Amino acid sequence: MAKKKRGRKAATPKKGSAKKSTEIVPLSKIYDSTSIYTTHPIMNYEISKKFYEEVLEFPVNLEIPMAGWYEFRLPVKGALLGLSQYREESGDFKPANSLNISISDVEKAKASLESKGVSTSDIIDYPDMVSMISFEDPDKNNIFLIGPPRVKSSEK
Repeated sequence: MAKKKRGRKAATPKKGSAKKSTEIVPLSKIYDSTSIYTTHPIMNYEISKKFYEEVLEFPVNLEIPMAGWYEFRLPVKGALLGLSQYREESGDFKPANSLNISISDVEKAKASLESKGVSTSDIIDYPDMVSMISFEDPDKNNIFLIGPPRVKSSEK
């Protein structure tokens, strides 16, 4: 009588279950340049919508209230701002770090925001680099508007 071989039996692949081999490519080769977005958590969509639409003048791109997701088009082609409705089961509400937007004139931006009742920081000048202001949306998410430098090193 022949001895039985002991050990594991090789698994027989089932039809359609074979792993597809995916080519590994650098991320720089597969980025899709059609859009980029950042997300801010919000407590109240109506208040946030009014702020982003009327104060910052961003057009609405998409609204999905059932999912608590809203998008605004930013002033750069393909750039979006997503607003994510806070849910208590998510834990403590934490504002986003910041949204930074390039502008052509920090003084005009400051005057425009303040004319709409937005409290901004003083203009911060980094000689030869940038001039900027900061402020918060209704949910304390930081926003920075960054423009060309008003101050040159020779003027310090």
